[in-house]
Amino acid sequence: MRISEYDAFGPWVYDVDGEHPLPPLFVPFVDMSKSWRMLLKIPRDIERRRATPDMDLYDFVVGADDAGVQIWSRREKAVESTRIAYRDITGIRLYQRLLHGVCTLYSAGGPVILTYNTVSADVMRRFGDLVRAEYGGGVSAAAGLRGDPDLRERDLDIWLYNQMRDLRDRGVCFTLDAYQPCWSDTRTDRHLPWKRKEEFAGTLYLHNEREVLLLRSGKPEKKGEQTYSAEFTAIPWSALGGVLLESSQLHEGALLASFRLPGAELRTEVHPENRGAVCFLESLAAVI
Repeated sequence: MRISEYDAFGPWVYDVDGEHPLPPLFVPFVDMSKSWRMLLKIPRDIERRRATPDMDLYDFVVGADDAGVQIWSRREKAVESTRIAYRDITGIRLYQRLLHGVCTLYSAGGPVILTYNTVSADVMRRFGDLVRAEYGGGVSAAAGLRGDPDLRERDLDIWLYNQMRDLRDRGVCFTLDAYQPCWSDTRTDRHLPWKRKEEFAGTLYLHNEREVLLLRSGKPEKKGEQTYSAEFTAIPWSALGGVLLESSQLHEGALLASFRLPGAELRTEVHPENRGAVCFLESLAAVI
């Protein structure tokens, strides 16, 4: 049964099909005769009660075919289109905090950001898994990585352990390399008598033959948000151009690990006394 766009509108990301057709604004731009492996429509972030039948109710249409990802974005009454071939994708990040979700596709042309409601987290994970299955160019893990030999799964905090368990339940293979619990440090660029410490996300460092995987928990994306968040980042080995571990310029007692990708640089914070994480990152930097 075909449902009108207005009647079906809510926070959900839908697969475009006979029941949930293309939003009218996007119809002239999307070739529906093409064989899409996934074709999604992502709604605007507005309350259902504020929606009206004459509104354009969807911000994005995202299509994945055999060669890459096509993203159509609403810009008022216009539509912009971005194409990224799988071979050009250098990483993917899925971030969520309560109902706020962000999917970031990294490439040499810069990141493409899709915002969504986390009631559709499973749909976006399915999209992420499709992208991860296609990118990477067949480059396998570098030899010589040294994970923390003393790290055990029972040492992990519950939030990161649950994220890791969910990965395993979805059939993702990985090696547990290092763990940095949530912690805090004082900023050095705030010359005030009431200096406050800044909280850093907890991070799990994992890898498999195709990817470096980062699981993060505990740091809000923006100031003032709830503390708890969950973040999954996957970087194909073929895209990792280098890893740099250095002292933070903004915090008194922190090391900053920078993962260099074409068009982006991703960072995690590490406590200098966490020798297991420091040794793993040093070995990763040495083999890249």
